[in-house]
Amino acid sequence: MKITDKREAILQATMQLITEHGFHATPMSMVAKQAGVAAGTIYHYFSSKEELINKLYAELKQKMGAALLQNDAGSSNIRERFFRFYRNLYTHFIQHPDEFGFLEQYANSPYISQASKEENQQFYKPVVDFLLQGMEMGVLRGMEQELITALVYGHVVSVAKLQLSGQLEITDTRLQQAIQSCWDSVKIN
Repeated sequence: MKITDKREAILQATMQLITEHGFHATPMSMVAKQAGVAAGTIYHYFSSKEELINKLYAELKQKMGAALLQNDAGSSNIRERFFRFYRNLYTHFIQHPDEFGFLEQYANSPYISQASKEENQQFYKPVVDFLLQGMEMGVLRGMEQELITALVYGHVVSVAKLQLSGQLEITDTRLQQAIQSCWDSVKIN
């Protein structure tokens, strides 16, 4: 598939190259070549490599947030919503492995600033609010929001990595077991 939008081609090339080579081994010249644009064209859209990476991160977080909230009417019970959110996020990661790989690298890179983290939390704030609501209702264990979010997100990431690495095929039964295990770890008995 040929990408005709230059900005989109630059973002896609950046994501693929960083996923494959890492941040420091992906110079702008390599991005330009992969995107099929002149190096100067990148600077028409982004003022620096840091801005390019931060914009890519923001767009991927927005897509992740939309996938996470897919088919959520907010009316079902806490357990059903928890299972749906987990499955939605897992499915998104499996269907978009380059995006997943980029997000995993970016989360641990020096490029991410606290401001960027905070700004992009808006895309999954409804799920964080859901977890807080579950704690307030006495369905989920009371703990800091950052801790419960990290526990659940880390669980999904670990299961996705098993599938994407080929280490273990995550069948629907295994996915259901994983979700149940995560649920059991955060719910009040």
